[in-house]
Amino acid sequence: MNKFFQCVNPYTKECVHMPKITKKSKLGKYLMEKGYTQTEFVKITNINRLTVSKIFNDSNYIPSGSTIKKVMNLLKKHDSKLKAEDFFNI
Repeated sequence: MNKFFQCVNPYTKECVHMPKITKKSKLGKYLMEKGYTQTEFVKITNINRLTVSKIFNDSNYIPSGSTIKKVMNLLKKHDSKLKAEDFFNI
């Protein structure tokens, strides 16, 4: 596994480990196209802020069943034909 480092101080060369960046999730792209910010999504769905960040940004993240249900309740207001499988690898 590759490790990513970011130097935070150019004079001391102090570096910190940075997590591997994954591509934006399908759901994150869809929600951004619909105009949702992560903050708005937290308020509307009452899903934890860290979970929402993972939903938007981690294409490998699979949330719990109850979280998927909350997400899909909101998405179906935009398009009733959407399915959880369209966004999550379940």
